[in-house]
Amino acid sequence: MATKNLFYLFGLLVFLPWCTPAQENRPIRGFLSVEPHELRLEALVELDGFRTRLGLDGDSVDHSRQKAVLQDLGEQLEQNVKLTVPAKDITFSDRMVRFVVFDSAKGFIDDVREQIPIKDALVGITLSASASGVTEVEIDWRWFAPGQKTLAVEVASSGRPYARFVSPTESVLSWQMEESAGVSQLIPVPVVEKEPRRRLRLLLIPGVILTAFGVVLLILKRDQAPSWVGWLVIGGLACGVASFKWRMESVVTPKGGEMNEIVYALLKNVYHAFDFRDESDIYDSLEPSISGELLEKVYLEIRESLELENSGGPRVRVYEVALRDCRIEDVVNEAGVMQARADWVTIGEVTHWGHTHERTNRYDARVTLTAEQGQWKFRELELLSEEREQKVSRRAVAPE
Repeated sequence: MATKNLFYLFGLLVFLPWCTPAQENRPIRGFLSVEPHELRLEALVELDGFRTRLGLDGDSVDHSRQKAVLQDLGEQLEQNVKLTVPAKDITFSDRMVRFVVFDSAKGFIDDVREQIPIKDALVGITLSASASGVTEVEIDWRWFAPGQKTLAVEVASSGRPYARFVSPTESVLSWQMEESAGVSQLIPVPVVEKEPRRRLRLLLIPGVILTAFGVVLLILKRDQAPSWVGWLVIGGLACGVASFKWRMESVVTPKGGEMNEIVYALLKNVYHAFDFRDESDIYDSLEPSISGELLEKVYLEIRESLELENSGGPRVRVYEVALRDCRIEDVVNEAGVMQARADWVTIGEVTHWGHTHERTNRYDARVTLTAEQGQWKFRELELLSEEREQKVSRRAVAPE
């Protein structure tokens, strides 16, 4: 009986490899992220599949070799994968290549080990290109690891997830957005309201007195009236005219609901500016909402708050701004400078190397608004507190 069981076990060990589908080696995974103003071509590369090609000896890659390895793999992706978009010239302006390791809370983060085991070494590559309104892309993927027969390419956009297999013999795939989500636009900010005020109306009283006094003197003295009496009459008349003609406009202080509309619209437009990727486009979009020296400060602070930790460039795209509270604290002067306390929440997301990062930020700040050329702008922004929550999820889709 024991001999018979051993015979069956031997037969199972011999024939099982032929009956079980082999797990194909796929050391490269490809990704494309299509955003309103940016295309990101990405890849995750298992270094073990390139050990022979890169001439890696031993069990690990040390710090002295890491830079050369990253340079080589980044160039391979850029040279051997081509994106074609109708009526657009796609040029990668930024390339980030690094060793990464997966963190359940943050996604892929930097692998900073001096000695990285080759069997565990994972390289993340991101190529970025500025492109607006992309709704279809053709990808010609000609970069495969030695012995790799198929490669899965995932496309992330505002539409449904998309994935296809490519191979050395069938390297081209086409993607088209099923539904266009549209590009967010600046929303109108309530205009600055002004009211006329006669600042010199009190001059009417001395004007009447001076004029009456001068006229009386002229009547009594007639030809003997001194010359200054005439100037007295002229001065009195001038005061009277000025009291009626000289009018000024002062800014009407917004009420609670109006203040909420102003601050919400400005915040929404500020975050909209960061949908762009070119620095000049961001600044141009911020300028209608930010005054003077605050422009650079806001640019740096918000850009930093939207960047993913250790990710190498991708920024969270804010799709929702919720103003929870806004109240006027002080009206500095009647020229339209006001201080307010604002509390708001931003919600956004970005897909990076196949993982979607959902980011919620909560802010408490003191803002100063100013009226410039009939438009409300932020003049100062003092951030009192910031809370950040992030969730990482994998929106896997089976390639066809």
